Amino acid sequence: MKKISLKAVSILLAASVMTSLAACRKEESNIRNDGSNSGQKITSDTPWYNSNVIEVKAGIDPGRKIEYANSRAVGADDKNVIVYTGGLYKTPDDNNVDWENLDYSDYMLATISVVDRKTGATVKDMDLVPVIGNEGHVDSARYENGQVIAMVSSFDTATFEQTYKELTIDPFSGKLIDSKDLSGNESGDIYHSFTIGNYRVDTEIDWSGRTASYFLHITKPDGETRTVELKDDTSDLYDIPVIISKNDTSALLSVTSDKGYVYYGLDLETGNITKEDAKDYEWLDIERCYSPFTGKDGSIFFAEPTGISRIDFSNKTCGLVFNYSWSNINRSLLENMDIIDVSEDSFLLCGDIYRKNPYSLSENSTFTIIDFTRADKNPNAGKQILELFSLYGYTDDKISDAILKFNETNGKYFIEVTDRYSQFDYADYSDLNSDDDFQKAELNADAAMSSQLAIDILNGQGPDILMNCSSYGQLNNDSYLVDLTSHIGSLDPDKYFTNVVDSAKVDGKLYNLPLCYEVDGIHTDAANAGKSGVGFTTEEYEQFLYNTLNGKDVITLGQAYYFVKLYNAMSDKFVDDGKIDFSSPEFETIARFVKDNVPENAKAWDDYEDSYDYSMAPEPNVMKGDMPLNETLAAGYISCYGMINYLQNIYIYSGGTAVLGIPSSDGRGPLVTPYLSVAVSAQARNVDACCEFVKLLLSDEVQLDLAMKDNFVLSREAFRAGGKAAVEFYNGEGYDYYIGFDFGPDRKIPFSDKTVDDMENIVLSCSNCNSVDAQINIILIEEMPAYFTGQKELPEVVAIAQDRAQKVLDERG
Repeated sequence: MKKISLKAVSILLAASVMTSLAACRKEESNIRNDGSNSGQKITSDTPWYNSNVIEVKAGIDPGRKIEYANSRAVGADDKNVIVYTGGLYKTPDDNNVDWENLDYSDYMLATISVVDRKTGATVKDMDLVPVIGNEGHVDSARYENGQVIAMVSSFDTATFEQTYKELTIDPFSGKLIDSKDLSGNESGDIYHSFTIGNYRVDTEIDWSGRTASYFLHITKPDGETRTVELKDDTSDLYDIPVIISKNDTSALLSVTSDKGYVYYGLDLETGNITKEDAKDYEWLDIERCYSPFTGKDGSIFFAEPTGISRIDFSNKTCGLVFNYSWSNINRSLLENMDIIDVSEDSFLLCGDIYRKNPYSLSENSTFTIIDFTRADKNPNAGKQILELFSLYGYTDDKISDAILKFNETNGKYFIEVTDRYSQFDYADYSDLNSDDDFQKAELNADAAMSSQLAIDILNGQGPDILMNCSSYGQLNNDSYLVDLTSHIGSLDPDKYFTNVVDSAKVDGKLYNLPLCYEVDGIHTDAANAGKSGVGFTTEEYEQFLYNTLNGKDVITLGQAYYFVKLYNAMSDKFVDDGKIDFSSPEFETIARFVKDNVPENAKAWDDYEDSYDYSMAPEPNVMKGDMPLNETLAAGYISCYGMINYLQNIYIYSGGTAVLGIPSSDGRGPLVTPYLSVAVSAQARNVDACCEFVKLLLSDEVQLDLAMKDNFVLSREAFRAGGKAAVEFYNGEGYDYYIGFDFGPDRKIPFSDKTVDDMENIVLSCSNCNSVDAQINIILIEEMPAYFTGQKELPEVVAIAQDRAQKVLDERG
């Protein structure tokens, strides 16, 4: 998608105002061609899929404890799913064990299982350990023609030799049919294996030369293997992540390179490789096509966040054929699923589902088979579709539960999830070499993305509900979003962090409700705070910078980008009711600070000799307050995303327990940066129905579940429950696993309820929300350097920047 210039956006926005009145709040069914079904009525023949969910414990001895285990489906037929399970059983805890002579094969887990796809019953298990040995590892496996083909590597600790074998196994009898020695390929690594019709292509990377060499091993239906080298004198090739069948005897190689994706045609019969024009494949969203699956009819399918899509080379289309919203399955369970089988009216997905508790080292996973079969009629017939747009297409499991609950209980409306906008369509991350470059790329992408959303919303073509879009500050306007204040009601400050909610308000209106958020600020010792106790004035930060930090700032941006960072943290001082004012003393204060104390440009990444700068590290093993200091930093700019991150930062930043605001005119506290948020379009099909869904997300059940996954939430009770669990974890096995290796037992910090109190008070000290208006930021970045470099006086720059910014705000209405 082409980037949209600001001038073009302004023209489109002005024009769209004239047409939006006719488009807003449409209740009738309409036909859309933009990937959204919003407004359409569900009919009895609208696709709907019943699901059969089976949890399987294939290949694992239920009487033994597991250290770790992973299962994956290697194929399926009409009756069975073939599963490979690898891992390790618990080894003895006894200190008297002779570890040097311990036979690890007794604890290895490597099993091929045949599982009935309808019942989940294990038909047959085959233990591969006797075949591969205690140093063996199954690198990959596939099921074809009733047999399992397993690629196995083994390392001999006596001879230090690596060997490779291809095993052919009958999974139904448990017999080893054939074993081929492939050790002649030890110079390279088989990275990927693809089945293309009756052919197989294995990709090999050989690292023995100055640059990597790439080889394709093409196995024909008769078993003959041909090896060809992939060469390109015009590009440095990195990886071959995807090979897609074009027809029975040809395939498309998608290769990552220094020039982005490059494409090659592969004749499977002759091995000839020809370079293709990348423009011919702009229709193919190759970045989403991680694990393509070839159906029985040769069709290519792949899973993406919102469903399963099919590639049609003849018509050059790539479209969704199974939307996960067309079922009653929690869509978060499908994120890591593989497509194993596809038929005319069914989809079979398999994979390990992890229910990881961040406050425990135990990783519980369950291999799960989900068989989707098309129903005779849709049970939601008569309902109207509401579109929930989720950035990147993913939804947390409790958010997914809330969607299911809404769809089951609301008699008139049905929520369907889309990801039809992608920030990556507007982002250019090439040639980045500094933090400034990265910020520029992010702002340009944000500006274009938010402008496209604004245009579509004004024209009645936008989503009804927007998840995780709070960073697009341009949308915080009555023309685009609904003020949620009256819909969620008055929140009790004893029960909720109402300051976090208030920080997200613009002109007293809540356009985006933050559900989970980071706390952005400077982690350091509380004694370093200015008079406010929660942040720094610019004068106080100068003292902190040149004394405590030895002149090395923890904010590593150049002047223009540093300035907009300070501006965003104080945006409430400069924009009020659609009017912008850069002539205030507060604006001058931060501008002068940046001019006097910040380098013109950020340090180039190439100039960093080490990823850590130890010049700010205090002397080891000294005490400050009740916290021991280690070889760590005195302070750092951080985005604290959860309680575990906070506890880790206490170790990293010398025992400091404070997160303070960045320099400002008034010494304000840190910023709230939401990463899970919800908003409702001003042009939504039914605002009340959308807000009914929003209220579900404030329930105690949802809030507690999010908190126990190491998220900062709005509910203070849930926040403390998660905080206490994190403290207990880090006082025990969490310290030994994550921290103790670097710090040792003598430097362990005793966390307590006071630690939870400290973090709660940090959240309470937050006063503003990091919701960037990218277009205004870009104007400031373009205009302010004239002042910083002494070319113009500040009033001259302010007059120009303010005039440009006000025009942008006026055009939005």
